[in-house]
Amino acid sequence: MKQRLGRLTGFLLVGIGLTLGACQPGMATETPPASLPPVGEVSQTTPTVPSGGPGYQIRWSFRTEGAVWGTPAIGDGAVYFGSDDQSLYALDAQSGEPRWEFTTQGLVRSRPALADGLAYIASDDGYLYAVDAQDGQLAWRTNVGNFLEAEERESPGTNPDPSGFDTLQSSPVVVDGQVFVGSLDGNVYALAADSGDITWRFATGQRVRATPAVEDGIVYIGSWDGSVYALEAQTGRARWATPIGGQVQTTALAADGRVYSASRKASVVALDAQTGEILWEYDYGSNMWVESSPVLVDGTVYIGSSGNMYVLGLDTQTGALRVSYWGSSVFWSTPAVVNATLYIGGIAQRGYSGGGLLALEIPPGATGATEPYLRFGWILPVTETLMPDGEWHGVASSPVVVDDTVYFGGLDGVFYAVDLEP
Repeated sequence: MKQRLGRLTGFLLVGIGLTLGACQPGMATETPPASLPPVGEVSQTTPTVPSGGPGYQIRWSFRTEGAVWGTPAIGDGAVYFGSDDQSLYALDAQSGEPRWEFTTQGLVRSRPALADGLAYIASDDGYLYAVDAQDGQLAWRTNVGNFLEAEERESPGTNPDPSGFDTLQSSPVVVDGQVFVGSLDGNVYALAADSGDITWRFATGQRVRATPAVEDGIVYIGSWDGSVYALEAQTGRARWATPIGGQVQTTALAADGRVYSASRKASVVALDAQTGEILWEYDYGSNMWVESSPVLVDGTVYIGSSGNMYVLGLDTQTGALRVSYWGSSVFWSTPAVVNATLYIGGIAQRGYSGGGLLALEIPPGATGATEPYLRFGWILPVTETLMPDGEWHGVASSPVVVDDTVYFGGLDGVFYAVDLEP
Protein backbone atom coordinates (compact mmCIF):
# COMPACT_ATOMS: atom_id res chain seq x y z
CA MET A 1 0.00 0.00 0.00
CA LYS A 2 1.41 3.38 -0.97
CA GLN A 3 0.23 6.68 0.48
CA ARG A 4 1.04 10.02 -1.11
CA LEU A 5 1.20 13.53 0.32
CA GLY A 6 -0.91 15.81 -1.83
CA ARG A 7 -0.23 19.27 -0.43
CA LEU A 8 3.34 19.81 -1.61
CA THR A 9 2.99 23.12 -3.41
CA GLY A 10 5.38 25.94 -2.79
CA PHE A 11 8.34 24.01 -1.45
CA LEU A 12 11.94 24.22 -2.58
CA LEU A 13 14.63 21.57 -2.77
CA VAL A 14 16.98 21.72 0.19
CA GLY A 15 19.44 19.54 -1.73
CA ILE A 16 20.38 22.61 -3.78
CA GLY A 17 20.49 24.84 -0.73
CA LEU A 18 17.09 26.56 -0.75
CA THR A 19 14.49 26.68 2.01
CA LEU A 20 11.05 28.25 2.26
CA GLY A 21 10.20 30.76 4.93
CA ALA A 22 6.58 29.63 5.07
CA CYS A 23 4.69 29.20 8.33
CA GLN A 24 1.45 27.70 9.43
CA PRO A 25 -1.47 29.78 10.75
CA GLY A 26 -1.08 30.52 14.43
CA MET A 27 2.72 30.42 14.37
CA ALA A 28 4.25 32.92 16.77
CA THR A 29 6.92 35.44 15.90
CA GLU A 30 10.38 34.32 16.94
CA THR A 31 11.98 36.13 19.85
CA PRO A 32 15.80 36.26 19.94
CA PRO A 33 17.24 34.14 22.77
CA ALA A 34 19.16 35.59 25.65
CA SER A 35 22.90 36.10 25.24
CA LEU A 36 24.96 32.93 25.04
CA PRO A 37 27.25 31.82 27.85
CA PRO A 38 31.03 31.95 27.39
CA VAL A 39 32.66 28.77 26.11
CA GLY A 40 32.81 26.10 28.82
CA GLU A 41 30.57 28.00 31.23
CA VAL A 42 27.02 27.54 32.43
CA SER A 43 24.49 30.34 32.29
CA GLN A 44 21.02 30.62 33.81
CA THR A 45 18.86 32.42 31.26
CA THR A 46 15.16 33.11 30.74
CA PRO A 47 14.29 34.28 27.22
CA THR A 48 11.05 36.02 26.38
CA VAL A 49 8.34 33.44 25.71
CA PRO A 50 6.71 33.71 22.26
CA SER A 51 3.01 34.49 22.49
CA GLY A 52 0.33 31.89 21.85
CA GLY A 53 2.10 28.88 23.32
CA PRO A 54 2.44 27.02 26.61
CA GLY A 55 5.92 28.43 27.22
CA TYR A 56 9.28 27.35 28.51
CA GLN A 57 12.18 28.52 30.64
CA ILE A 58 15.83 27.84 29.97
CA ARG A 59 17.11 26.33 33.20
CA TRP A 60 20.73 26.41 32.08
CA SER A 61 22.85 26.41 28.96
CA PHE A 62 26.44 25.33 28.38
CA ARG A 63 28.54 26.49 25.46
CA THR A 64 31.03 24.27 23.64
CA GLU A 65 33.44 25.26 20.88
CA GLY A 66 31.63 23.41 18.08
CA ALA A 67 28.14 22.80 16.74
CA VAL A 68 26.21 20.16 18.70
CA TRP A 69 24.57 17.66 16.33
CA GLY A 70 24.20 14.60 18.50
CA THR A 71 21.33 13.48 20.69
CA PRO A 72 22.08 13.49 24.42
CA ALA A 73 21.92 10.53 26.79
CA ILE A 74 20.86 10.94 30.42
CA GLY A 75 21.69 8.69 33.36
CA ASP A 76 22.76 8.81 37.01
CA GLY A 77 21.95 12.51 37.27
CA ALA A 78 24.17 13.48 34.34
CA VAL A 79 23.62 14.40 30.72
CA TYR A 80 26.16 13.21 28.13
CA PHE A 81 26.58 14.64 24.63
CA GLY A 82 29.17 15.14 21.91
CA SER A 83 30.24 18.26 20.02
CA ASP A 84 32.01 19.24 16.82
CA ASP A 85 34.81 20.49 19.08
CA GLN A 86 35.78 16.77 19.21
CA SER A 87 34.74 16.25 22.83
CA LEU A 88 32.27 14.18 24.81
CA TYR A 89 30.83 16.11 27.77
CA ALA A 90 29.21 15.03 31.02
CA LEU A 91 27.24 17.75 32.82
CA ASP A 92 25.13 17.68 35.95
CA ALA A 93 21.57 17.35 34.64
CA GLN A 94 20.10 19.68 37.28
CA SER A 95 22.64 22.48 37.29
CA GLY A 96 24.59 22.11 34.06
CA GLU A 97 27.87 22.17 35.95
CA PRO A 98 30.56 20.19 34.07
CA ARG A 99 31.61 16.85 35.53
CA TRP A 100 34.22 15.98 32.93
CA GLU A 101 35.25 16.33 29.28
CA PHE A 102 36.79 13.59 27.13
CA THR A 103 38.54 14.69 23.94
CA THR A 104 38.85 12.63 20.76
CA GLN A 105 40.55 13.56 17.47
CA GLY A 106 37.40 13.94 15.40
CA LEU A 107 33.89 15.38 15.41
CA VAL A 108 31.53 13.65 17.84
CA ARG A 109 28.01 13.57 16.43
CA SER A 110 26.80 10.22 17.70
CA ARG A 111 24.56 9.73 20.72
CA PRO A 112 26.35 8.26 23.75
CA ALA A 113 25.23 4.83 24.93
CA LEU A 114 25.27 4.23 28.70
CA ALA A 115 25.69 0.74 30.15
CA ASP A 116 27.39 -0.85 33.17
CA GLY A 117 29.16 2.33 34.25
CA LEU A 118 30.56 3.17 30.81
CA ALA A 119 29.69 5.75 28.19
CA TYR A 120 30.22 4.65 24.57
CA ILE A 121 30.71 7.13 21.73
CA ALA A 122 31.79 7.14 18.08
CA SER A 123 34.07 9.81 16.61
CA ASP A 124 35.12 10.91 13.14
CA ASP A 125 38.67 9.94 14.11
CA GLY A 126 37.63 6.38 13.24
CA TYR A 127 37.34 5.00 16.76
CA LEU A 128 34.61 3.74 19.03
CA TYR A 129 35.35 4.77 22.63
CA ALA A 130 34.28 3.45 26.02
CA VAL A 131 34.94 5.85 28.91
CA ASP A 132 34.10 5.70 32.59
CA ALA A 133 30.77 7.46 33.06
CA GLN A 134 31.79 8.85 36.45
CA ASP A 135 35.17 10.39 35.68
CA GLY A 136 35.61 10.28 31.89
CA GLN A 137 38.70 8.05 31.98
CA LEU A 138 39.30 5.92 28.90
CA ALA A 139 38.40 2.24 29.33
CA TRP A 140 39.15 1.18 25.74
CA ARG A 141 39.00 2.33 22.15
CA THR A 142 38.69 0.31 18.92
CA ASN A 143 39.19 1.38 15.32
CA VAL A 144 35.94 0.73 13.47
CA GLY A 145 36.92 2.41 10.19
CA ASN A 146 34.90 5.55 10.80
CA PHE A 147 37.60 8.11 9.92
CA LEU A 148 36.47 11.25 8.08
CA GLU A 149 38.33 14.54 7.66
CA ALA A 150 36.55 17.48 9.28
CA GLU A 151 36.76 19.45 6.04
CA GLU A 152 34.50 16.91 4.36
CA ARG A 153 31.73 17.87 6.78
CA GLU A 154 32.21 21.62 6.73
CA SER A 155 29.75 22.56 3.97
CA PRO A 156 26.75 20.25 4.01
CA GLY A 157 24.62 20.66 0.94
CA THR A 158 27.00 22.78 -1.13
CA ASN A 159 27.72 19.75 -3.32
CA PRO A 160 24.77 18.21 -5.21
CA ASP A 161 26.31 14.79 -4.58
CA PRO A 162 24.61 13.16 -1.56
CA SER A 163 27.96 12.91 0.20
CA GLY A 164 27.70 16.68 0.61
CA PHE A 165 24.95 15.90 3.12
CA ASP A 166 26.91 13.32 5.09
CA THR A 167 26.08 15.07 8.34
CA LEU A 168 25.22 12.21 10.70
CA GLN A 169 27.05 9.49 12.58
CA SER A 170 25.89 6.04 13.56
CA SER A 171 25.50 5.85 17.33
CA PRO A 172 26.48 2.82 19.42
CA VAL A 173 23.81 0.64 21.00
CA VAL A 174 24.62 -1.72 23.89
CA VAL A 175 22.55 -4.89 24.35
CA ASP A 176 23.45 -8.07 26.27
CA GLY A 177 27.13 -7.27 26.59
CA GLN A 178 27.63 -6.29 22.95
CA VAL A 179 28.04 -2.88 21.31
CA PHE A 180 26.58 -2.46 17.82
CA VAL A 181 27.48 0.45 15.54
CA GLY A 182 27.63 1.33 11.86
CA SER A 183 30.63 2.85 10.09
CA LEU A 184 31.73 5.01 7.21
CA ASP A 185 33.57 1.94 5.83
CA GLY A 186 30.20 0.29 5.07
CA ASN A 187 30.34 -2.26 7.87
CA VAL A 188 28.08 -2.94 10.82
CA TYR A 189 30.22 -3.87 13.82
CA ALA A 190 29.58 -5.88 16.96
CA LEU A 191 32.09 -5.49 19.80
CA ALA A 192 32.44 -6.91 23.29
CA ALA A 193 31.18 -4.16 25.61
CA ASP A 194 33.80 -4.82 28.30
CA SER A 195 36.90 -5.05 26.09
CA GLY A 196 36.16 -3.49 22.69
CA ASP A 197 37.14 -6.69 20.87
CA ILE A 198 35.36 -7.00 17.52
CA THR A 199 33.14 -10.11 17.58
CA TRP A 200 31.79 -9.76 14.04
CA ARG A 201 31.40 -7.32 11.16
CA PHE A 202 28.87 -7.31 8.34
CA ALA A 203 29.60 -5.54 5.06
CA THR A 204 26.84 -3.56 3.34
CA GLY A 205 27.32 -1.89 -0.03
CA GLN A 206 27.88 1.67 1.24
CA ARG A 207 28.52 3.78 4.31
CA VAL A 208 26.35 3.12 7.36
CA ARG A 209 25.16 6.28 9.12
CA ALA A 210 22.03 4.83 10.69
CA THR A 211 21.98 3.75 14.31
CA PRO A 212 21.17 0.08 14.98
CA ALA A 213 17.86 -0.98 16.49
CA VAL A 214 18.06 -4.25 18.42
CA GLU A 215 14.94 -6.28 19.16
CA ASP A 216 14.58 -9.97 20.13
CA GLY A 217 18.15 -10.83 19.17
CA ILE A 218 18.01 -9.13 15.76
CA VAL A 219 19.88 -5.99 14.69
CA TYR A 220 17.91 -3.83 12.24
CA ILE A 221 19.93 -1.21 10.38
CA GLY A 222 19.90 0.71 7.11
CA SER A 223 22.74 1.60 4.75
CA TRP A 224 23.51 4.13 2.07
CA ASP A 225 23.25 1.20 -0.35
CA GLY A 226 19.47 1.71 -0.07
CA SER A 227 18.63 -1.41 1.95
CA VAL A 228 17.46 -2.22 5.46
CA TYR A 229 19.11 -5.30 7.00
CA ALA A 230 18.11 -7.76 9.70
CA LEU A 231 21.21 -9.35 11.27
CA GLU A 232 21.49 -11.94 14.00
CA ALA A 233 22.95 -10.17 17.03
CA GLN A 234 25.15 -13.09 18.06
CA THR A 235 26.63 -13.99 14.68
CA GLY A 236 26.04 -11.11 12.28
CA ARG A 237 24.37 -13.47 9.81
CA ALA A 238 21.81 -11.74 7.61
CA ARG A 239 18.19 -12.83 8.03
CA TRP A 240 17.02 -10.57 5.23
CA ALA A 241 17.89 -7.41 3.28
CA THR A 242 15.16 -5.23 1.76
CA PRO A 243 15.85 -2.41 -0.74
CA ILE A 244 13.64 0.59 0.05
CA GLY A 245 14.69 2.85 -2.81
CA GLY A 246 17.05 5.44 -1.32
CA GLN A 247 20.00 5.99 0.96
CA VAL A 248 19.05 5.18 4.54
CA GLN A 249 20.21 7.65 7.18
CA THR A 250 17.28 7.12 9.50
CA THR A 251 17.38 4.77 12.49
CA ALA A 252 14.91 1.92 12.24
CA LEU A 253 12.13 1.46 14.77
CA ALA A 254 11.26 -2.13 15.65
CA ALA A 255 7.95 -2.73 17.43
CA ASP A 256 5.05 -5.18 17.41
CA GLY A 257 6.45 -7.37 14.65
CA ARG A 258 7.18 -4.47 12.33
CA VAL A 259 10.20 -2.40 11.40
CA TYR A 260 9.68 1.23 10.40
CA SER A 261 12.31 3.03 8.36
CA ALA A 262 12.70 5.87 5.86
CA SER A 263 15.11 6.94 3.15
CA ARG A 264 16.26 9.61 0.75
CA LYS A 265 13.67 8.33 -1.68
CA ALA A 266 11.38 10.49 0.46
CA SER A 267 9.23 7.72 1.76
CA VAL A 268 8.49 5.94 5.02
CA VAL A 269 8.05 2.15 5.01
CA ALA A 270 6.81 -0.54 7.36
CA LEU A 271 8.51 -3.92 6.98
CA ASP A 272 7.58 -7.31 8.35
CA ALA A 273 10.18 -7.98 11.05
CA GLN A 274 10.36 -11.68 10.21
CA THR A 275 10.59 -11.54 6.42
CA GLY A 276 11.51 -7.98 5.47
CA GLU A 277 8.44 -7.71 3.24
CA ILE A 278 7.26 -4.13 2.68
CA LEU A 279 3.80 -3.90 4.28
CA TRP A 280 3.13 -0.30 3.35
CA GLU A 281 4.92 2.76 2.02
CA TYR A 282 4.09 6.42 2.53
CA ASP A 283 5.45 8.43 -0.40
CA TYR A 284 5.99 12.18 0.02
CA GLY A 285 5.50 12.59 -3.71
CA SER A 286 8.85 14.23 -4.37
CA ASN A 287 12.56 13.56 -4.10
CA MET A 288 12.78 15.25 -0.73
CA TRP A 289 14.82 13.24 1.73
CA VAL A 290 13.86 11.82 5.10
CA GLU A 291 16.77 12.12 7.56
CA SER A 292 14.64 12.08 10.71
CA SER A 293 13.93 8.79 12.50
CA PRO A 294 10.48 7.46 13.46
CA VAL A 295 9.00 7.31 16.95
CA LEU A 296 5.87 5.36 17.86
CA VAL A 297 3.17 6.68 20.20
CA ASP A 298 -0.38 5.36 20.54
CA GLY A 299 -0.57 3.70 17.14
CA THR A 300 1.00 6.61 15.28
CA VAL A 301 4.49 6.85 13.77
CA TYR A 302 5.80 10.43 14.00
CA ILE A 303 8.69 11.52 11.77
CA GLY A 304 10.19 14.69 10.32
CA SER A 305 11.42 15.33 6.77
CA SER A 306 13.97 17.38 4.94
CA GLY A 307 13.26 19.82 2.10
CA ASN A 308 9.47 19.67 2.18
CA MET A 309 9.51 20.77 5.84
CA TYR A 310 6.83 18.39 7.09
CA VAL A 311 6.33 16.58 10.36
CA LEU A 312 3.94 13.68 9.86
CA GLY A 313 1.98 11.23 11.94
CA LEU A 314 1.21 7.97 10.11
CA ASP A 315 -1.07 5.09 11.08
CA THR A 316 1.12 2.14 12.08
CA GLN A 317 -1.14 -0.44 10.43
CA THR A 318 -1.91 1.22 7.10
CA GLY A 319 0.53 4.11 6.65
CA ALA A 320 -2.42 6.50 6.26
CA LEU A 321 -1.76 10.14 7.14
CA ARG A 322 -3.22 10.97 10.54
CA VAL A 323 -1.79 14.38 11.33
CA SER A 324 0.71 16.81 9.81
CA TYR A 325 2.59 20.06 10.29
CA TRP A 326 4.18 22.23 7.63
CA GLY A 327 6.46 24.99 8.83
CA SER A 328 9.59 26.89 7.89
CA SER A 329 12.12 24.36 9.23
CA VAL A 330 14.04 21.45 7.79
CA PHE A 331 13.48 18.59 10.23
CA TRP A 332 16.54 16.34 10.48
CA SER A 333 15.86 15.87 14.18
CA THR A 334 13.87 12.93 15.57
CA PRO A 335 10.70 13.88 17.47
CA ALA A 336 10.07 13.37 21.17
CA VAL A 337 6.38 13.03 22.13
CA VAL A 338 5.28 13.71 25.72
CA ASN A 339 1.76 14.47 27.01
CA ALA A 340 0.25 15.21 23.58
CA THR A 341 3.08 17.58 22.65
CA LEU A 342 5.69 16.82 20.01
CA TYR A 343 9.14 18.39 20.41
CA ILE A 344 11.47 18.49 17.43
CA GLY A 345 14.52 20.42 16.31
CA GLY A 346 14.32 22.51 13.15
CA ILE A 347 17.14 23.97 11.09
CA ALA A 348 17.08 26.76 8.54
CA GLN A 349 19.46 28.42 6.14
CA ARG A 350 21.00 31.83 6.61
CA GLY A 351 18.41 34.55 6.20
CA TYR A 352 15.42 32.32 6.98
CA SER A 353 13.52 31.78 10.21
CA GLY A 354 12.51 28.43 11.70
CA GLY A 355 15.74 27.27 13.28
CA GLY A 356 15.30 26.15 16.87
CA LEU A 357 13.35 23.79 19.11
CA LEU A 358 9.66 23.56 18.21
CA ALA A 359 6.77 22.41 20.38
CA LEU A 360 3.76 21.15 18.41
CA GLU A 361 0.46 20.19 20.01
CA ILE A 362 -1.14 16.91 18.90
CA PRO A 363 -4.92 17.30 18.52
CA PRO A 364 -7.12 14.75 20.30
CA GLY A 365 -8.50 11.93 18.18
CA ALA A 366 -6.25 12.60 15.19
CA THR A 367 -7.42 10.40 12.31
CA GLY A 368 -6.81 10.16 8.60
CA ALA A 369 -10.43 11.14 7.98
CA THR A 370 -9.89 14.72 9.09
CA GLU A 371 -6.09 14.96 8.70
CA PRO A 372 -5.77 17.68 11.37
CA TYR A 373 -2.72 19.84 11.81
CA LEU A 374 -0.21 19.58 14.58
CA ARG A 375 -0.80 22.97 16.17
CA PHE A 376 2.18 25.25 16.62
CA GLY A 377 2.86 25.87 20.30
CA TRP A 378 6.17 27.72 20.55
CA ILE A 379 9.71 27.87 19.26
CA LEU A 380 12.94 28.45 21.14
CA PRO A 381 14.97 30.16 18.40
CA VAL A 382 18.60 29.19 17.82
CA THR A 383 19.83 31.83 15.41
CA GLU A 384 23.61 31.73 15.78
CA THR A 385 25.77 29.04 14.21
CA LEU A 386 29.19 27.51 14.58
CA MET A 387 28.98 25.70 11.25
CA PRO A 388 32.13 26.71 9.33
CA ASP A 389 30.25 27.88 6.24
CA GLY A 390 27.72 29.82 8.33
CA GLU A 391 24.82 28.51 6.26
CA TRP A 392 22.80 26.46 8.74
CA HIS A 393 21.38 27.47 12.11
CA GLY A 394 18.94 25.83 14.48
CA VAL A 395 18.67 22.38 16.07
CA ALA A 396 19.70 19.12 14.38
CA SER A 397 20.00 17.32 17.72
CA SER A 398 17.05 15.18 18.74
CA PRO A 399 15.48 16.38 22.01
CA VAL A 400 15.23 14.16 25.07
CA VAL A 401 12.51 14.90 27.65
CA VAL A 402 12.99 13.85 31.29
CA ASP A 403 10.75 15.05 34.15
CA ASP A 404 9.36 18.05 32.23
CA THR A 405 12.81 19.18 31.09
CA VAL A 406 13.92 19.07 27.45
CA TYR A 407 17.63 18.52 26.77
CA PHE A 408 19.12 19.23 23.33
CA GLY A 409 22.05 20.82 21.55
CA GLY A 410 22.17 23.57 18.93
CA LEU A 411 24.25 24.39 15.88
CA ASP A 412 25.30 27.46 17.89
CA GLY A 413 27.46 25.13 20.01
CA VAL A 414 25.21 25.51 23.05
CA PHE A 415 23.63 22.67 24.98
CA TYR A 416 20.29 23.57 26.55
CA ALA A 417 18.20 22.33 29.47
CA VAL A 418 14.70 23.78 29.08
CA ASP A 419 11.98 23.50 31.71
CA LEU A 420 8.47 23.15 30.34
CA GLU A 421 5.77 25.36 31.77
CA PRO A 422 2.29 23.86 32.21
